[in-house]
Amino acid sequence: MEEKIRLIHIDDHLIFLQGLRSMLAENPKIAYLGNAGTLADGLKLFRSINPDLVLLDYFLPDGKGLSLAQEFLSINPDIKIVMLTMEDHPDLMEICRSFGVLGFLSKTVDKQELFKAIDEVMQGKPFFPESQTTGLSSAGTGAEEKLALLSIREKQIAYLITEGYTSAEISQKLFLSQFTVNTHRRNVLHKLGLSNTAQLAALMAKFNS
Repeated sequence: MEEKIRLIHIDDHLIFLQGLRSMLAENPKIAYLGNAGTLADGLKLFRSINPDLVLLDYFLPDGKGLSLAQEFLSINPDIKIVMLTMEDHPDLMEICRSFGVLGFLSKTVDKQELFKAIDEVMQGKPFFPESQTTGLSSAGTGAEEKLALLSIREKQIAYLITEGYTSAEISQKLFLSQFTVNTHRRNVLHKLGLSNTAQLAALMAKFNS
């Protein structure tokens, strides 16, 4: 008998959690092993269960789900992570993908697409909206238009800077030299026409709002 997919879900919206759990119960290949509503509780749950698959919201009360995804991947590089969120910005999807997230779904997803995504991701195949496959966003205004100027590596570093990571910490997370990280930092500020990281944080806040 084929082993079930051991799944946990991290989201702070109770009604959505309950609805999704009912939906997942219809799939005999899935074992729903629990849920959490914060980064801290999500990490505890992950460590206690060591699941095969995590469904993860991008915004949580105590931080961003992407930072939790990075924690999970540092503990188990083989973990399969699917962002299940209302966020739909192509640059955000690309950043998540670059950090090792394998799937990205809207909370409006129907049962068939959800099950298809789970099957694909469990086979190690990325599952992202069609629009994301076109690469960097090339149109838009304000924050979107400015961020389109950055390479994916620069977007990664911009994200980590605004999450409060130092150059030394970023170099460890991305396996880059500190010199390379600092070069990217300067390039990010130059391309965006900014003077400091406070201005970068304000720009990224518009992108993440």
